[in-house]
Amino acid sequence: MDDRTFSVLAEPWFDADSGEWLGRYLYLPLDRSLPRIVSTGPVRRSKRRDEVLEQLRSVRDRDLERAFRTIVLPLEKRPRGR
Repeated sequence: MDDRTFSVLAEPWFDADSGEWLGRYLYLPLDRSLPRIVSTGPVRRSKRRDEVLEQLRSVRDRDLERAFRTIVLPLEKRPRGR
């Protein structure tokens, strides 16, 4: 995306408060363009884990780009000037 290279993982988890399974994407920068791994908020949800897993498996590049644009990117720490 843009000038960055990522490996993208999908992560499902159960939210006990809502009683739903949620899924998010983790973006691992391969080119060190970001200081750490970044993740989306929940992008998929269902009452059944299998449904969330299927939704995460059927993702397209366009979906990953759209989800990435929702992330507030961390800023690299810069040395203080005197």
